[in-house]
Amino acid sequence: MGLIALISDIHANTEALSVVFEDIDKHNVKAVYCLGDVIGYGPNPRECIEMVRKRAEFTLCGNHEEAVLFNAEDFNSKARRAIDWTRERLNSEEYAKESNFFLWDFLGELRKKVRENSVLYVHASPRQPTREYVLPKDVKDPGKLESIFKEFEDCEICFAGHTHIPGVFTSDFQFHYSKTLENRYAFSSHPGKKLINIGSVGQPRDGDNRACYVLFDGESVEWRRIPYDFKSTMTKIRAVEDLADYLALRLEDGR
Repeated sequence: MGLIALISDIHANTEALSVVFEDIDKHNVKAVYCLGDVIGYGPNPRECIEMVRKRAEFTLCGNHEEAVLFNAEDFNSKARRAIDWTRERLNSEEYAKESNFFLWDFLGELRKKVRENSVLYVHASPRQPTREYVLPKDVKDPGKLESIFKEFEDCEICFAGHTHIPGVFTSDFQFHYSKTLENRYAFSSHPGKKLINIGSVGQPRDGDNRACYVLFDGESVEWRRIPYDFKSTMTKIRAVEDLADYLALRLEDGR
C-alpha cells in the first residue's frame, strides 16, 4: 500500500504543522491523510487550511470545523470564543472575498468518514465521527467500547484523533499508550480489531509537548514526536484578545 502519513488536531498551529511536514518529507510517504481539527484554538487558521489543502490527499471534518460551519453550543466559553474569532478570521476583509469563499468551500466539502479496504478513518469515533470522545478511562466501560468496535463493520483498523492522546484500543478492551509502546505498534501483536489514536500535531495532551503524527505502512504504525517552536505559537496566541491564555500555556505543558 505504500507509506501513509496521518495527521490530526493541528488547531491552527503553523509552527507545529511546518515541522511535521518537514519530517514527513524525510520519509518515502505516498500520501498524507488529515483526520480533522485543522482549525480552532490556535492563531493561524487560514494558513493551516492552506497548508493542509496543498498536502493532504483528504481531510476529514472535525468538531472544530463543524462548530465553525454551524454552531459551537457544546463548547465551553473559552473554546466558543476561539471558534467565533476563527470564523471572523475566515471572513476577514483583509483578504479578497474569493479567498474567503475558497476557504469556506473547502470546509463545507469535508467528509466525516473515509474507508480504504479494511481501514476506517474518522476524526473522533466510528459511532459519532466528529464528536464522541474515546478516552483511556473507557476501558472501564466495555459496553461503550464493544459498541464502538461493532461500528467498524468489516474493517480491522480504525484511525482517529480528537482526544489528542496517542495510543491503541484493542478488542480485549485495553488501551496501550504510544509511549509505553515505544511509539511503534505492529498489528500482529494483538489479534482482533483496533482503534488507533494518532495524537495531535498542534496541541498534544499526553504530557509531551512535541508535535505528534503517525506513519502507517499497512502492518504497523509509528508515532513520530517532533519538537517545534511552541513559544512562538504561545506569543501569537497571547496577542489575540479572544484566545484565552491557557491555550498558550497548555502548549508548553503538553496538556
